[in-house]
Amino acid sequence: MLLTAAARSAFEQVHVVGWLVLALVPLLGAVATAAWAFAAVWVWALTAAALGLVMLARPRRRWRPGASSRLLTLFVGAAALLAAAPAALMPPDASGATSAAHWVWVVAGLATAVGATVAPSVPAASAVAFAPPLAAALALRPLLAAGLPMANVGALALAGLWGGALAFSVGWHLRRRWRRQMLLSLEQAARLREAETARDAALRADADKSRFLAIASHDLRQPVHALGLFAATLHKRLHASPEEALARNLMRSVDGLERSFNAMLDISRLDGDAVTPRPQTFPLRDIFRRLHMQYAGQAELAGLALRFSPGGKSVTSDPQLLERIVGNLVHNAIRYTTHGGIAVVARSTSTHINIEVWDTGPGIAAADLRRIFEEFFQVGRGERDRSRGLGMGLAIVKRLAALLGHRLEVASVPGRGTMFRVGVPVGTLDGWAEELAPADTLPMSVDVAQMVLVVDDEEPIREGLRLLLQEWGYQAMTAADAVQAERAVSALEGRVDLILSDLHLGGGAGGREVVASLRRLCGREVPAILVTGDTAGEALREVVAGTDPVLFKPVQPRQLFEAMRAALQ
Repeated sequence: MLLTAAARSAFEQVHVVGWLVLALVPLLGAVATAAWAFAAVWVWALTAAALGLVMLARPRRRWRPGASSRLLTLFVGAAALLAAAPAALMPPDASGATSAAHWVWVVAGLATAVGATVAPSVPAASAVAFAPPLAAALALRPLLAAGLPMANVGALALAGLWGGALAFSVGWHLRRRWRRQMLLSLEQAARLREAETARDAALRADADKSRFLAIASHDLRQPVHALGLFAATLHKRLHASPEEALARNLMRSVDGLERSFNAMLDISRLDGDAVTPRPQTFPLRDIFRRLHMQYAGQAELAGLALRFSPGGKSVTSDPQLLERIVGNLVHNAIRYTTHGGIAVVARSTSTHINIEVWDTGPGIAAADLRRIFEEFFQVGRGERDRSRGLGMGLAIVKRLAALLGHRLEVASVPGRGTMFRVGVPVGTLDGWAEELAPADTLPMSVDVAQMVLVVDDEEPIREGLRLLLQEWGYQAMTAADAVQAERAVSALEGRVDLILSDLHLGGGAGGREVVASLRRLCGREVPAILVTGDTAGEALREVVAGTDPVLFKPVQPRQLFEAMRAALQ
């Protein structure tokens, strides 16, 4: 790279030297007008002009690393000889001696300028440094012919030597500075390349990690999904029996496992750009009512007060994602608060509604405030505590707030409590507050047995779904692929109320294709729910692009029940 930079520099230097060589011609005319009476001076002038034009006409593409320094030295050496030559062409009289002395100083100045220009090349700077001593030596002829004292001759010789030394020292000093700058630039470029390489390696490692986690979680979700189905069926069958406590503990363990998977799924979906906000204007009353119903029992068991105060305000946001943000903050507050309570309030500004979640917990140290939104971080714990969760809730909150464009702030006083604030744009819903009906939170019972066709290539999942659906009062038929599903629909003569299908069915047709085929066979738009365990970015974007609702494994039984009820209604 240093040679390449030198080649580029040599191209520019020769152009500068070319202009300086051309400038010699008018300078000679100004210093020694009488010298132009000699033909040799005209030959010199034409030669100087030709050399200068050749230097200026040299194209950039002809300059190559290595050869450029030699060519530059050749041009500068020729220019030095041409610059010194007029000192010998002066008339042999007093006027010519004076002009020769003046020309030595011109050559000294020219050599200094050229030495500064070609400083990166030591040979070129050395070549031009010989021009002033050479001009002084050539000027001895007119000086001696004019009979000037030897003191004048000695002074002229010293002037030539001084001019050569000055040109060389200036070039040497500038070369050292140029070399330091070039080495510094190369070091900076090398560090930049190393940083870019490290960044690219980190990005590849992160992508590989996400891909590995997506594939691994997909394979793990299948048995966990089946385990949850069997556990829910067993819990319902053992209700009010001596073994109910065992079934209840099994359900708690499965719920904990499913929460862990769902937290990682949320992170994968957000990182994979698979979540698309659907903003709308709505009252906070609805979200606060649902959250109170969801968390009031937990707060009461923990001996905590839980208060929601929407204040009749409305906001513009995605209601489901905003509810998830506030729900995670409330859940986190209940988990870490041991006495006192939690308050969720809405405060108005001119442009935003600030939803604030206050708690009377232990607070967060200032050193930990910067890390609380990191994955798997638990405040004030050197070792992980499974009873405190995965440490993913606030990481999800941060991603959701960034996705929605909402401002997220936190303030805490150790020993007194913590406050999280989410800034949401103001919405206007005049007259709607009185017309809102209470939120429906309890699932409706199944009054009429409806037929659900289950399509999944995993036998344990098919069997688990069949047993659970029958416990809920549904009729269920199962199929492993598209062919079996079509046979089942034909046997039922199209009397299918809901299709519950896995999104990926081995190597055959996928869930979407199966649903479309069964709808054509039934001759109507049969409601359908798709289930998948894929969390890779491309797969997630494909999932959200469809119109049928999609559930992600492992699916909690209550979540499945509510999705089925919504589809059938």
